[in-house]
Amino acid sequence: MNVIHGLEMLTTPFGRSAVAVGVFDGVHRGHQEILKQTAREARSQGYVPVALTFDIHPSELFAPDSAPPYIASLPQRAELIDAYGGGIEAVVIVRFDRAFAALSPQAFVADVLEAKLGARHVLVGADFCYGKGRSGNVTTLLQSGARDGFAVTAVPPVLLHGERISSTQVRRLVAEGRLPEAVGLLGHPFVVRGHVGRGKQLGRTLGYPTANLLPAQPRQLLPGHGVYAAYALLGDGVPRRAAVSVGVNPTTDHDGRRKVEAFLMDGFSGDLYDRPLALDFRAKIRDERRFDTLAALVAQMERDIAQVTESLPV
Repeated sequence: MNVIHGLEMLTTPFGRSAVAVGVFDGVHRGHQEILKQTAREARSQGYVPVALTFDIHPSELFAPDSAPPYIASLPQRAELIDAYGGGIEAVVIVRFDRAFAALSPQAFVADVLEAKLGARHVLVGADFCYGKGRSGNVTTLLQSGARDGFAVTAVPPVLLHGERISSTQVRRLVAEGRLPEAVGLLGHPFVVRGHVGRGKQLGRTLGYPTANLLPAQPRQLLPGHGVYAAYALLGDGVPRRAAVSVGVNPTTDHDGRRKVEAFLMDGFSGDLYDRPLALDFRAKIRDERRFDTLAALVAQMERDIAQVTESLPV
């Protein structure tokens, strides 16, 4: 799959294409339906199947203090579109800045969808909005298509147990530590990527050295404070079980900073500092709590590790 960073990189416009448009954060099952319908339509008509997305969530530009955290980093998003998009051949990542946000709905259609992408069929979610001030919607897009000769499909939301699948729902479930339910909406694992940074190295003195994960995405969604069963992925293709603490470490730390610390199991040993690490979160083991002594903390860590061992297959 071809990943194109920026409309300016499209020096040669696409030919006739079917285009899925959206933020697609997390590439959940609702997003996947839009992408798969786009790929099917493209194959049936001889078009190029394209996904058009944005480098940031629009709210990060206009209301950064209230913008939602990201379910997946931008590179992950492209990989997930490739893996779950049903055959999307190109992802075009638009730089969502104030100049782009100021485009009128008409200019977005004419200058981006038609001139740059050669769109002959545009597929969006039912609540899709575009253009300056979100003044364009599915109705105006249908009107543009009827005028300019391209088809428009508003894909209905995907429901699970009668509830609409959305990125907002996924974020809520992850923040509540309800990982199996979140994964059910995503249709794929919830994975946080980053690299290993240096911490206080207290775990080493307690007999349980941990890797301090620094997420690659600054606004990364994380599970709520607690201890989790996860698989650690180091890039060698071998998933290793891990007991992961997400929180402020109230027993040993007093800086109030949230940390993600993973104890890798299955006999792992070695220096992880500055190495890439990804954590595939599977289940919450318990809430975060403060212990009166380090001995009590170590005893609980032993129980946590036993529970992770029992809950995750090798």
